[in-house]
Amino acid sequence: MGYERKRGKLADLNSLLRGRANSGTHDLSANPFSLIVGNTEILTGVKYVITLDTDTQLPRDSARQFVGAIAHPLNRAQYDEDKQRVVEGYGILQPRVAVSLPGTNRSRYARMHGNDPGIDPYTRVVSDVYQDLFHEGSFIGKGIYDVDAFERSVGGRFPENRILSHDLVEGCYARAGLLSDLMLYEEYPYRYSADVSRRHRWIRGDWQLLRWLLPGVPAPDGQRRKNPLSMISRWKLFDNLRRSLVPSALTLLVLLGWTELSSAWLSPWFWTLSVIGIIFFPSLISSLLDLLKKPDDLLFRQHIASVGRSVAGNLFR
Repeated sequence: MGYERKRGKLADLNSLLRGRANSGTHDLSANPFSLIVGNTEILTGVKYVITLDTDTQLPRDSARQFVGAIAHPLNRAQYDEDKQRVVEGYGILQPRVAVSLPGTNRSRYARMHGNDPGIDPYTRVVSDVYQDLFHEGSFIGKGIYDVDAFERSVGGRFPENRILSHDLVEGCYARAGLLSDLMLYEEYPYRYSADVSRRHRWIRGDWQLLRWLLPGVPAPDGQRRKNPLSMISRWKLFDNLRRSLVPSALTLLVLLGWTELSSAWLSPWFWTLSVIGIIFFPSLISSLLDLLKKPDDLLFRQHIASVGRSVAGNLFR
């Protein structure tokens, strides 16, 4: 992956777009590109960049809608010099991401996790707690960002080669917003081992951001600086860490329930059923809410069938 994985590629691209990459030198620290062809002066006028993964599909006209949304006067990023981050508007906009229709046909495992692939986003009402309550979303690496606001917010902020996943913390600095009415499509891992490997990489990257919960954060020069993140941003980092511990905590609860916690009043089956309830209860509540929110342009019979498939898929997973 090279220097700093995807984060390093974006930093090099942003430097080129702002004319800081010197194509006349062989010093890789000054010019990270081995070859630059053509006139790059026109690139200095680029204002926005859309980031995608290799397996991400960008629907037709989505790029135009991304630019229209981030260029809206109410969404333009406002950087605060004192707080050292974007405080109003958005430097990054994150669309919804769904499993592509071809991606669900790669394997039985992909079909099991590919819930409603290819569905038109306008037929479903989408809500994000962070966006609804705090007007901030979470960046997951696929979306559009303002080059100037992004570089001003995250440029020179992080120690080199110490963070595996920058997406979430970059969204905290540059202030990410959710585009609930726009969607990207990607392929789901076709086997269990690939999915576990991906989740392990995500969790490892989340725990490397643990220091950003503290009053002081590490800087590239090895010193510590005052943490500029807001309380809601720190909560998002903490919430990711909490979610990463849920499977281990539930497994530990079952083991303790069958050994140390069992008694005459509380049998091991009580703890087992408690864990099963913890796992299934959120899915059942979500399915009940989906049942009550019938889209106007969908027949009742089709709505019931769709909710039924969703419930069956959730229980099967």
